[in-house]
Amino acid sequence: MKFGLHYQLPCDPTQSAVQRYRDTIEQAVYAESLGFESVWPVEQHFNPELSISPAPLLTLAAIAERTTKLRLGIAIVLLPLSHPLRVAEEIATLDVISNGRVEFGIGRGSIPTHFTGFGLAQSESRERMLESLRIIQQAWTKERFSFQGQFWSVDNLSVVPKPVQKPHPRVHIATNSSDTFELAGRLGYRICVASQVNPFFRIKEYLPLYRQAREAAGHGPCGTDDVTVLMPLYVGDSPTQVRQELEPSIKRFLSTVATLYETLNAVEAPGNNRLKDVLERARRMTYEQVSQNMGVFATPDGCIERLTQFQQDFGMGRVICWFNPGGLVPHKEVMRSMELFAEKVMPRFKD
Repeated sequence: MKFGLHYQLPCDPTQSAVQRYRDTIEQAVYAESLGFESVWPVEQHFNPELSISPAPLLTLAAIAERTTKLRLGIAIVLLPLSHPLRVAEEIATLDVISNGRVEFGIGRGSIPTHFTGFGLAQSESRERMLESLRIIQQAWTKERFSFQGQFWSVDNLSVVPKPVQKPHPRVHIATNSSDTFELAGRLGYRICVASQVNPFFRIKEYLPLYRQAREAAGHGPCGTDDVTVLMPLYVGDSPTQVRQELEPSIKRFLSTVATLYETLNAVEAPGNNRLKDVLERARRMTYEQVSQNMGVFATPDGCIERLTQFQQDFGMGRVICWFNPGGLVPHKEVMRSMELFAEKVMPRFKD
């Protein structure tokens, strides 16, 4: 099993954006030396306490220049928000700069301010995502192409550069609902599921939908490399130490969830009711409930025990570890937790 790092980059008024990015890049570079396989920053807009990461490809370009093996994932590119030709160019350029290390995580997004901020209709998000993906793949695989869709048109253009990876970087669809699990299966793409949106029991419930849809569509059986699970994770020498270092960050994460819930209450859009239900449950959670249902906060032995169970339940080939969900764990403590995880936990899951 492979392990990656996730970065959402929350930043409250007491924190410096400059330092937050420096810490993120330093941690990612150190992660390569520790044996982590990948890094996955988020794309978020207009919610500073939730995230100051609107341009993850720039972050990954900086990391690419300081690493040689680390895979560069995006969790996720919000396809409805950008012109697909621009996305195709930028992802391909990153793949060239990094010599073929990009993992292309995609989704449609569910936060209303993303759409109102860019003057888009959230009700069109799924159709925009799918049309964008079709254009991007043609841009990567054809020397010249034309396309006429509902939202975009392309007239005999050649998009360069082409990605190093052939036919193109691997596509991972963010799966946040039963419909999306089935959609990803029908299309035959890999999936990335986040436990803060779908708690562990829900992931176990929804994964068969993906596998069944994938096989029914003729894409063959699902392999471990097809499933990535993103989860809050923190490891320490004792449960007491873990809680002391992590609990303030978890509480801050839950407070941003509550703020996001109020934003969703003010907007009617497809999918919002489901997400509001998720956020309503999350904002009422305690540290213990988050640890049980969404995260792994434990000693090395405790991490090994729970990850072994999840490997059996989910059949995933990659775990993306979110070491600092609320952004309040100091940089040195994050690095120490990464070290302990790499030394004591990761060797137990070598492929």
